[in-house]
Amino acid sequence: MTVNFNGELLPADQPFFGADNRAFRYGDGLFESIRVFDGKTPFLERHWQRLAAGMTLLRLDTPSHFSLDFFENEIAKLTKRAGNWRIRLSVWRSGGGLYTPESNLPEFLVQATPLSTSRFELNERGLTVGIFPTVRLPVAPIQNLVIPEGNLITAFKTTSALPFVLASIFKKENQLGDSLLLNSAGRLACASSANIFLVKKGKLYTPPLSEGCVAGTMRAEVISLAKSLKIKVVEKKIHPASVDDFEAFFLTNATQGIRWVQQINGIPVHFSNDLCQLLTNGLNHRIQG
Repeated sequence: MTVNFNGELLPADQPFFGADNRAFRYGDGLFESIRVFDGKTPFLERHWQRLAAGMTLLRLDTPSHFSLDFFENEIAKLTKRAGNWRIRLSVWRSGGGLYTPESNLPEFLVQATPLSTSRFELNERGLTVGIFPTVRLPVAPIQNLVIPEGNLITAFKTTSALPFVLASIFKKENQLGDSLLLNSAGRLACASSANIFLVKKGKLYTPPLSEGCVAGTMRAEVISLAKSLKIKVVEKKIHPASVDDFEAFFLTNATQGIRWVQQINGIPVHFSNDLCQLLTNGLNHRIQG
């Protein structure tokens, strides 16, 4: 297997950075998980917007040649603009130093994992999810947080992802489809690797970014798609106790698209997946068109 390190194709098992790597030592970096469909990257612009905003927040000296087109071409070095892939694009601060870095120049790494399908497929059986009780995400004092204008670090996918690692371990230990993270106010923030959506009386509800969730690219895509379908989207603070009041519950991320939830903490809640199927069809239409 081959990786793309700073534009050079190298064997994946070849060491290409040392023990002073800042992503390793301090989590001083960002990453994006990007889906490739039949060689195309239809949602890459959203990933680039978030990555560019994250590099600005991390005070990286972003090279002028870093752009949407640049990274599309760097991804294509691995995919050859064909096939279906999960791409991980990582960017971190180069050089050494302790907390104070010696350099603000970035390095990057592109990794590609093959996938078997060229479209999003909605899960036939609803997920069972549980609430991860141990670590809570911070609530932002900013209520109307928008990426790329926002400056809350939790909105970005950083290489320091311990809350999500621990939530994923909890998911595995409890044989769950996913685990839900709360914020410091005890409200729903996100899942271990996904954003949260709920449906009630034809309206779509999702926690605002100020609740501590990642500014998911698929979250943004689903909001855009819902609005195009004349479905009202409400960003709302959601307490776990109110979940039973909703008619549908689903999760979104860039790799899997939409996954609908059927049980929470082992208790069936009779959620519907009708809207999930409609939105999944809409996402696949956008991929094709």
